[in-house]
Amino acid sequence: MNRRAFLLFCALALGSAALPRITRADEPTPSDAARQRWEKLSPEQREKLRERYRDFQKLPPEKQEEIRGRLQKFRELPPEKRARVRKNYERWEKLSPEQQQKTRERYETWRKLPPEEREKLRERWQKLSPEQRKELRKRHKGRKSKPE
Repeated sequence: MNRRAFLLFCALALGSAALPRITRADEPTPSDAARQRWEKLSPEQREKLRERYRDFQKLPPEKQEEIRGRLQKFRELPPEKRARVRKNYERWEKLSPEQQQKTRERYETWRKLPPEEREKLRERWQKLSPEQRKELRKRHKGRKSKPE
């Protein structure tokens, strides 16, 4: 999923609790509860969601359907997993554009690894204690990405 689609998905997922459901012409209008959630949003939050919705409307229908499907899967997640997605999105939003770019590059590097290699790394990570993980994050935080 490209960056724009990812951000749209996250905005829709996070805003779905407050934003009336995105509807097609043949679907019922938003509920009173959705309207009440919308009214509780700050003007800034409303405008941000409006912008994301306008971006969403510009996407091709198949991309819109893909995002709707992901949004539905998000809604079906257990509350603790939805909370984790929201927390990760909030962390992402706080990153500078440079940090976001570095994160994307690291993800691409990870994604290109053979599945066996990814699994080995995942297993090694799982075996680390929380303290060891924290130390490893700390050591790598200021480290520059490897040039390709």
